[in-house]
Amino acid sequence: METACELCNAMKILTPECACGKIMRDEGPAHDYSGPYSPYYNSGFAEHFCRHLFNCPSCARDLLVSIPLRRM
Repeated sequence: METACELCNAMKILTPECACGKIMRDEGPAHDYSGPYSPYYNSGFAEHFCRHLFNCPSCARDLLVSIPLRRM
């Protein structure tokens, strides 16, 4: 059975609040910053979640959030 990240596929929006009080931006999957770029990089998830990097536009604080994958 196939799985997909709800944030990567725009099925869900998450807007965590930073410690400074501002809303953080979703900067995408964390592996995009360290792995090879490919539009199909997420197609073979070995884990049951997708780690997304969130960044605060005000204080530049980063937050890593694990998003459970949805069965399709």
